[in-house]
Amino acid sequence: MHEISEINLIEAAASGDIDSFGKLCGRYYSAMVAISYSILSDHQLAEDSAQETFARALVNLKKMKNQNKFAQWLAAICRNVAKDMLSEKSTRLDKEAFSQRVQNTNDKNMHINQAIEKLPNAMKELVVLRYYDGLSYDQISSVLGISKASINGRLTRAKRKMANYLRKMDLSENQL
Repeated sequence: MHEISEINLIEAAASGDIDSFGKLCGRYYSAMVAISYSILSDHQLAEDSAQETFARALVNLKKMKNQNKFAQWLAAICRNVAKDMLSEKSTRLDKEAFSQRVQNTNDKNMHINQAIEKLPNAMKELVVLRYYDGLSYDQISSVLGISKASINGRLTRAKRKMANYLRKMDLSENQL
């Protein structure tokens, strides 16, 4: 039994013969996995990339201009698929890292807000005006009718109380 030529397989596959396309896939599967792996450095993703490559090739087989360059055409599709997957992987990892940072920030903010809630009302008011509303000492002095020296002293005591509370919660300043 003789082996069917690649051109015959390509022509048959382009005409809708799935078995012929399957034989082409079999011939080039390991090469497409290798190309993908060289880009992705992940065997599972490389196999996914090879499968996606064949899916795209099947859809676009009729558009292929030069059947003598099937392998090069397939490799070009494979490189593009792998690069797309690499981009998605990096975006996903970036999103996961961002999500983790947001969660950490949310946890930190929650602990800081709890520490602020533990302050006496006068100190809480100063902390909110200064650090949340961004008012200057002059503006706070004007709003509350107290001296800048009093503001400074109260804020210092407020920060100390918050630090003590956070320490009791076992949160070091490095974690915040």
